[in-house]
Amino acid sequence: MKKALAIVIFWIIVDIAHAQTFGGNPASARWQKIDTDTVRVIFPAALRAGAQRIANIIHTLQREQARTIGTQLRKTSIVLQNQTMFSNAYVQLAPRRSEFYLTPPQDPFELDAVNWADKLALHEYRHVQQYNNFNKGFSRFASLILGQEGQALANAASIPDWFFEGDAVFNETKLSGQGRGALPSFLSSYQSLSHAGRQYNYAQMRNGSMRKYVPNHYELGYLLVAYGRKKYGDDIWQKVTDDAARFKPFLYPFQGAVKKHTGIAFKNFAGDAMTYYGKQWQSLPAAEPQWLTATEKNNVVNYKYPYALPDGSLVVLKNSYRKPPAFYRIYPDGREEKIANRGIPTGDHFSYNNGRIVYAAYQPDARWGNREFTRLQLLDVASGAERSITSRSRYLSPDISHDGQKIIAVEMDELGENRLVVMNTSGMPIDSVKSKGILFSNPKFSADDSHYYVAGRNDAGEMSLIKYGKGTETILPFANRLIGFINVRGDTISFSVSSKDRDEIWAVIDGPAPKGPYRLASYVTGLYQADLLPGGKLVASAFTADGYRLAGFRPEWEKVSDNNTLTHLYVADAYKKNDQLLLRNVPNTQYPVSAYRKSADLLNFHSYRPYFEDPEYSFTLYGENVLNTLQSELAYTYNSNEGSHKAGYNGIYGGSYVQPVFGISQTWQRSALFAKDTVVNWNELIGYAGLQLPLNLSGGKAYRYLSFSGIFNVDQVKWTGIATKLLKDRQLHYLTARIAYTAQVQKAVQQIYPHWAQSLFLQYKTAVNSYAARQFLASGSVYLPGLGNNHNLVLSAAFHSRDTLNQYLFSNNFPFARGYTAVDFPRMWKLGVNYHLPLAYPDWGFGNIVYFLRIRSNLFYDYSRGRSLRTGIEYPFNTVGTELFFDTKWWNQQPVSFGLRYSRLLNNEFRGATRPNVWELILPVSLFE
Repeated sequence: MKKALAIVIFWIIVDIAHAQTFGGNPASARWQKIDTDTVRVIFPAALRAGAQRIANIIHTLQREQARTIGTQLRKTSIVLQNQTMFSNAYVQLAPRRSEFYLTPPQDPFELDAVNWADKLALHEYRHVQQYNNFNKGFSRFASLILGQEGQALANAASIPDWFFEGDAVFNETKLSGQGRGALPSFLSSYQSLSHAGRQYNYAQMRNGSMRKYVPNHYELGYLLVAYGRKKYGDDIWQKVTDDAARFKPFLYPFQGAVKKHTGIAFKNFAGDAMTYYGKQWQSLPAAEPQWLTATEKNNVVNYKYPYALPDGSLVVLKNSYRKPPAFYRIYPDGREEKIANRGIPTGDHFSYNNGRIVYAAYQPDARWGNREFTRLQLLDVASGAERSITSRSRYLSPDISHDGQKIIAVEMDELGENRLVVMNTSGMPIDSVKSKGILFSNPKFSADDSHYYVAGRNDAGEMSLIKYGKGTETILPFANRLIGFINVRGDTISFSVSSKDRDEIWAVIDGPAPKGPYRLASYVTGLYQADLLPGGKLVASAFTADGYRLAGFRPEWEKVSDNNTLTHLYVADAYKKNDQLLLRNVPNTQYPVSAYRKSADLLNFHSYRPYFEDPEYSFTLYGENVLNTLQSELAYTYNSNEGSHKAGYNGIYGGSYVQPVFGISQTWQRSALFAKDTVVNWNELIGYAGLQLPLNLSGGKAYRYLSFSGIFNVDQVKWTGIATKLLKDRQLHYLTARIAYTAQVQKAVQQIYPHWAQSLFLQYKTAVNSYAARQFLASGSVYLPGLGNNHNLVLSAAFHSRDTLNQYLFSNNFPFARGYTAVDFPRMWKLGVNYHLPLAYPDWGFGNIVYFLRIRSNLFYDYSRGRSLRTGIEYPFNTVGTELFFDTKWWNQQPVSFGLRYSRLLNNEFRGATRPNVWELILPVSLFE
């Protein structure tokens, strides 16, 4: 058990250290840097102006806004990525760095409308400040003995992930005038639970559920952090995290620090916070609409983007915890008809007109993980036929014209600029519109397809509704609000808009004299993606504790003001007005710019791991450069049984299209018993060098990954002492060639495996010098649906072949029948049948240590054979049995699956006595990677 826990701990470290894409940038990329005493910004040359802005914001944050978390400063490198299509960023230790993915999000209701790079600087640099100030006490001790991984481990163990994100969300809200803490869509997550009368304990809020909607740690973190700042002052979390990072107290340090500085137990603090918000939520008017879709027990179902057809039916995007996203047609009587599965998307947005659906699908670069594209997909609703109309493009939020002949989309370039592009259904551009300083989202054709409407946002986050055609017309002026999900019915343009404590459906009437805006419908936890049905009824997607449900309304047509509608909700007095002017007052200092060499600090050893597993003691240094193109391991191992010493280096370079892999190790004074009274010693040199090519072939409806590798290996044995007279030195050269392929369709939360997936692994090893040795292994699996929606039938097969000269035996990776002691026959094959099914969803844990999300079982049968070529005898190894798996979270944040296996051996062991009943502990393979 101690060993298992140690493995889990180191898996947490590995998980933290691999939040990025290795070798993701093209070899042709050229980098520049701004290098100050506070930050190093690394960027493509074309982003110089943006890099200067980010550097200025970070200097302002460190100078003016550090005291609430601590004033410790350690310079961090930030890499700006401009070729990705997903809006994201991260900060990590091991090695210390950050990456900003600069394509802004199209949906302002998800991440607000503030300039995307500015927002990333506010949010992500707060994480840098957190790590800078959490390296103290026992966390500091952990960093001394393990390096940056040590601090990462100690911080993860002492300070919950909800605080890291909640504090950063509070920071972005405090300093931008928007931020997620001002968005009704963000705050309605827990509000929806309150409205539904659902209360979850802290463990459930921390770990989530596979059958119920539970908001994530961002929402929980913001509510608790904001309440703490309001109730106990701006310095409360600085004091709490200072003690927690020091492990004061050592057990449950964060909870203990909260009790020390608030005077109440953490459980009561969390309860008081939720009660505080709950009272405000319960006071809000909450008239129920006419629900058009029902809820399902133990499931979360989402209906999004309803589009009305003339017969009153609706085309929607539907997904749930049980089924992956697909397009459906919902008839007035409630009957649902599946149209087609949706391909891998860049977001949930799609548009419908004239019997056809258009959406932007994800298309990665085959080799470079930080270069992504989109592909516009056109789907015929009647036939289900789908085709691509663009490839390797950068189009988002497409709309199709009412006559079905044109498509309009937002094109994002690598410089952060965007434009509206009108094209035909073959993807050929017809027209385009560009407006400097305005980010477009969600364009829609007018009823006669002669012009189009679009939501525009400026760098301050103010949004407007704009009409383009023969000229430009502002329908709604820029103001501090969110506008999105535009739809057009005749002369009525409907859209979602943030309106104080909720997101509502508004509309304007476009004509010679535009009228409006009007409030059409409102619901306590938000309405989105509305459409007008024949007869004047309105349908919208309403956010609820059971998922997004379709709701019907009689439009109110209430005239409303078009002034600023975003405001700080529930904890307004925790914010100061002057703080929200920070982005407007950032200086424009021009820092020196110079070239950034790719070879800079190439080894960058950041962490080290001492490890002991009798009889071996080891110490390993881990290195990785900031651009993530070289990963290194430098290790020393002492074996107490042999008295031997081993030193070695392993590396992989990801900066070229084909990745070199290389390593060497030397062991001195290995020993073994040659005869009862004779011990022999030798030195052993092992080296390898080769190439590998990892490819991402994902697209359409499946994720696909293919990798090739070829490695030349050297294994050299030099005998020492008396052994030089007894044995001959050996030097083996051999080649290893591998091909690995995996493919899978998308899967839902409750599905154990996808309903269609395949894996294939081929490996061939052969000696290439004076020795004769070879080995071949082929294995693969096919994943199929079972009898139930969340069941899987998995069929597997494997074949192994080797020579019988016994000059050298390669290590054997054949997946032997479960329960038996593996034997290396010259010929082996195996067939396996597995049936996976869920048993229970406990949603239960104890002591903030382990939480059980799901218990599942696998019933299996293994048919395996081994053949001796010398005698021709085949030996059967058949097993029937069951496996019981537990899908858990440890320390409220790290997912770990482990299990127990019972095998009933149907044949005798090849050697020794047969144990017909075999029990084994199954530790997750991912822990050992």
